[in-house]
Amino acid sequence: MNWMTIAFAVILLWSVVWGAKRRFATEMGVVIAQLISVAVGIAALWAAWVGSARLSNLATHAKVQTLPHVVMQVLQVWQQAPGIARAIVFFIVYLVVSSILNSLLQGLAVLVPRLIPGMLGKSRLLGGGLGAVVGAARVIVLGGLVYVVLQYLSVPILASAAKTSGPYQYLRQTLYDPWIRPLTTRELPVYAQGALEPLSKNINMFVIPTGVGQERGVLVVPKQVSSLAKQIVAGQTTARGKAYALYEWEIHHIHYDWKKYDDYVYHGKWDQQSPLQTLETGKGVCADYALLYADMAHSVGLTVQIDEGLGGTPGQYGSHAWNQVWLPSSQTWIPVDTTWGSQQDAWFDAPNFSQTHIQQIAITISGAGA
Repeated sequence: MNWMTIAFAVILLWSVVWGAKRRFATEMGVVIAQLISVAVGIAALWAAWVGSARLSNLATHAKVQTLPHVVMQVLQVWQQAPGIARAIVFFIVYLVVSSILNSLLQGLAVLVPRLIPGMLGKSRLLGGGLGAVVGAARVIVLGGLVYVVLQYLSVPILASAAKTSGPYQYLRQTLYDPWIRPLTTRELPVYAQGALEPLSKNINMFVIPTGVGQERGVLVVPKQVSSLAKQIVAGQTTARGKAYALYEWEIHHIHYDWKKYDDYVYHGKWDQQSPLQTLETGKGVCADYALLYADMAHSVGLTVQIDEGLGGTPGQYGSHAWNQVWLPSSQTWIPVDTTWGSQQDAWFDAPNFSQTHIQQIAITISGAGA
């Protein structure tokens, strides 16, 4: 069984057992105490953040000459090291606010259980039921943390477990995608319009024009890239399986090169690199992702397409590059964007792909041996 599903089940079962053991009244007190702690923590963090920001603003712009000597010395130290000073104030405000709120509210955790009638409060069944509710909440929170992590980081073992966990997938579809994804969706990397150098400059390829916006390429793939690609797809028997295995490997092993992005967009400097260099350095921009993927796909017999065009959303389009892979079994092309996949693992044959990608130039490369 999937280890993530087992972890969820253990958390739920553990919560039920402890709820039944504590009985309803005591479990209610524990739940209220935990809810108070969470609420107090959030309130104290907010107060510390706002308070330290406002004090920092006052201290930064204060005219020290008009203040008492002691206050003037404190402000001078603050202005010399504003970051450290704000951190100290943040910590102090958090401790003070959380201590005051805890002293005022924790009495509820003791009072409420006493108000529950004796027989009702001693019920193990109700205690277990309340424990189940608490356990479900813990599972939802834990799953939410996993979801957020996977939105920003490439963690193969976590991504694999999440993909095959039934409970996680149910929570993802019903809760996380509708409610969390809009908050965590980050701007996906694209160049300013017209900023992308022609892909053929970065790859050992002969390009033959075959029509308006269409070209056919003949690749020369380095042995290191070819050997790795064959290892990655070992055991895969379908074109889709091979394409997905290469996609998963690339998004977890190649990282976006923001320095190269900045060098070109803001300084006009294009750092040319080959797919082999992308493999060796483990970083690149969209062109490098697309070219390396094309090299690997070609090596394992896939017919692959390198697409140049615009990526993004209406009003925020930028130059971008991605791939398509031909599936002989269904006689269709499927889109693959490993650049965006490295940011969010959701860009292999993604639905509505054409709404975020506008193809302008396509280079088709037949699979090796085809």
